[in-house]
Amino acid sequence: MKKIGLLIWFSVLVSLSHGQDRNTYKQRLYVSYIGEQIDQWKGIISEMNHSYEQTANQMLLYDICFAYYGYIGYLLSIEEENAAKEALKDAMKKTDILEETLPGRPEVLALQGAFLGYRIVLSKFSSLFLGPKALKYINKAYESSNTCFNCNTEMGNMRFYTPKFLGGSKTEAIQYYKKGVEILETSELKTERDWIYMNTVLLLANAYLETDQQELACKLYEQLLEYEPKADWIRKDLYSKCQSK
Repeated sequence: MKKIGLLIWFSVLVSLSHGQDRNTYKQRLYVSYIGEQIDQWKGIISEMNHSYEQTANQMLLYDICFAYYGYIGYLLSIEEENAAKEALKDAMKKTDILEETLPGRPEVLALQGAFLGYRIVLSKFSSLFLGPKALKYINKAYESSNTCFNCNTEMGNMRFYTPKFLGGSKTEAIQYYKKGVEILETSELKTERDWIYMNTVLLLANAYLETDQQELACKLYEQLLEYEPKADWIRKDLYSKCQSK
């Protein structure tokens, strides 16, 4: 009986340890995000992958897939295409595993659509056959849940980045970004200081700028600086430019 009790207690300790590791990784991602040091994410993601291999923790895998999403977006923004391609290969494999264990989960479907979108960016000739596939994932995700933040975000991205002659609309994209932000405003991703919340607000702010709504964009930057005063790059690079327009 004593031995059984010890085994139960050990399993509880292991479970708590895994949860603490997950929170630590998320905090480190957030700190590097607000410090504009996303180049550190490669090492953090590598640690997360190693931890996942040992624990098979599905929520950690969920975090890994979203971390790849942010990291690949960063690599594309600095035109590191080879590094983006390498990261994308692993990201898509990990997301396929996640979909197998969490079948039909809208956030995962939206991620799969987003990663296909990254593939299109990295190989524009692939848009003819990957575009409809990405659209299918995103539409399915959006239609399956009205409380899925990244389902709305990816619908927004799809509208924002699709050429106008193919049905894209930056004005329509705003409505989806707004919905994504509204969902996050009452979520743990905001209260627990997650980079995803800030990144989603920035997508909306950028859409406002691109549609000549500077005042609304400036208000969002102010909101983020109140939320996270340490994000100096938002103050210096985004908010100051917004005010000068």
